[in-house]
Amino acid sequence: MTRTLLVEAAEHAERAADAADGEAADRFDRVADDLRAVADESRSGPDHGWMAKRINTIREAASDANDDVRGHAEAAVESISEYREDVPGV
Repeated sequence: MTRTLLVEAAEHAERAADAADGEAADRFDRVADDLRAVADESRSGPDHGWMAKRINTIREAASDANDDVRGHAEAAVESISEYREDVPGV
């Protein structure tokens, strides 16, 4: 499993934040910060529950957004989901 996918997800979340306004932009920024933090850590990485919460936050923040925001949000979800495929457990 590669942490590059988490960095990619963070970059997409940042792009979504740049394209969004208000609370949605703040939520995307927080998720991007979370993803970068775990990508930089030396421990084993996030578990399924942690990633599921971030995916849910991304989807909720994008629910009423424009196409540009939704595109970046979906790309972030895809990167997280690809990373999750190699995480043991659930």
